[in-house]
Amino acid sequence: MAREKVQRELTLTLQSKYFGPKDIEPAETIVLLHEEIEAIQLMSIENMYQEDAAKKMNVSRATFSRIIKNARRKVAMALINGYNIKIHEVKNDFSVAVCSSSKTELNDISLYSEYIFIFHIQDYKLTSQMLIKNPAFPREKKPSQLFPKLFQEQEVNYFITDKLGVTLKNALIAKGIYPIIKDNNTINIDKVVDIFK
Repeated sequence: MAREKVQRELTLTLQSKYFGPKDIEPAETIVLLHEEIEAIQLMSIENMYQEDAAKKMNVSRATFSRIIKNARRKVAMALINGYNIKIHEVKNDFSVAVCSSSKTELNDISLYSEYIFIFHIQDYKLTSQMLIKNPAFPREKKPSQLFPKLFQEQEVNYFITDKLGVTLKNALIAKGIYPIIKDNNTINIDKVVDIFK
């Protein structure tokens, strides 16, 4: 049985949701989740320790560590590459992509599996799922050439896979999509939601 989700505490009210350079036309837009900007505020403005910030957000320290790492990487990429930053204002509302060789379950979550599941998660519950054909199957094109644009079009925030190279990882992060590496034996549809608890 899945454990009961304790609601995350997200209290930050934002003055603006869009940021970007004024001297160039940005090539990309990085999407920060509300929880990520909240984590930045707690650590970088309120100078909290991770343990205290995690308690304030009502998450585990490991979860907070993942959130702040994602947030800092996204902000760094935007600053260094001159990208826009957009704050995703809907709290606890995001989409996750996972490859699979099966239409009914998560099986062989490698980059070249035949299908891609896209799960929509709201308030830490699976609210919908979609199945699409993987355009990289069967190894005709590189995922790094296909996935960033495809996932951005599908409004994916996270991509779970068993492994990926630096080129794809950087291309995904540049689009505001954070990759999560998971062992194929430890993931199933129920556990996708649990990753974010």
